[in-house]
Amino acid sequence: MTFLYKLQSCAAVILACFLTLSSGQAVAKNFEPPKLDGFNLHAERDADGDEDGVKETHIKQYFNTSGDSIVSMTTKEQIWAWSMSTRNKDSGDKNYVIRDSNCDGQFDEVYGLDDKFYVPECLK
Repeated sequence: MTFLYKLQSCAAVILACFLTLSSGQAVAKNFEPPKLDGFNLHAERDADGDEDGVKETHIKQYFNTSGDSIVSMTTKEQIWAWSMSTRNKDSGDKNYVIRDSNCDGQFDEVYGLDDKFYVPECLK
């Protein structure tokens, strides 16, 4: 891992901790998606990303050998969210979701894994 990636990972941890203690979302301009190095595609499925009963979101889940999970969420061929869930509490990225709120390709919202988040309006 590069120093910059580790620095971004630390920022993700701080934001995730903040979100755990607060409700809703935080802004993280230009937040980078998690790196898929060392991860293998485990499963794909379609899901309802906005609780309207329509499965418009394609989900891909990746695992590494440690059991860490990365999930991408795509609607209309555009990735609008990534999540990271790690089992390693001592190092590495921690649990979070990043979301592109306005379909500009920049992940500008950060959520905790238990927070509700939906397909952005621009993809409906």
